[in-house]
Amino acid sequence: MKAFKEDKKQQERLKKFYKEETTYFPNHVLLNFCAVFLTVISFLINIIPCLEYGDGYIKIALYGCLLYSIGISTYASKYAAFTEPLTKKLRNIVELTKYLPVNRMQLTIYRIKKILKPCLITTALVIALRLLISFGVHGTATVWDVLIPFGLMIVWPVLIELMRY
Repeated sequence: MKAFKEDKKQQERLKKFYKEETTYFPNHVLLNFCAVFLTVISFLINIIPCLEYGDGYIKIALYGCLLYSIGISTYASKYAAFTEPLTKKLRNIVELTKYLPVNRMQLTIYRIKKILKPCLITTALVIALRLLISFGVHGTATVWDVLIPFGLMIVWPVLIELMRY
């Protein structure tokens, strides 16, 4: 598992690169807006407890997961592409960072760290509201009220980012 080890120097280089190169461009503002919009819609779908849906829960959970995955992938895509200010040409970050002393795995670790914070916050809110609604309405909760959001809102986006590697 040495490949997944974080190199502090390379992570600092990436942090400096993203701060200098990609902070104030319009496509990043648009990507953030789309990501927040999709995440809020999936949040509203995902807070409804399992007992409310009955047999159709898996389908609804997958729709919520799909919207959430698209939202988080949209958010992470600002760390995967860069629009040059003069030519307006969209370039891949891997292509740009090949001249930096940073390997591709460190770039993947950096992107996973960037998406993990919003995933953890959103998942914690979804689980808390699901349990609150479930206990308030039904007086009981299922284990799926915790496992499905955890798997679909934390594990799934991280696996998608690992597949980009």
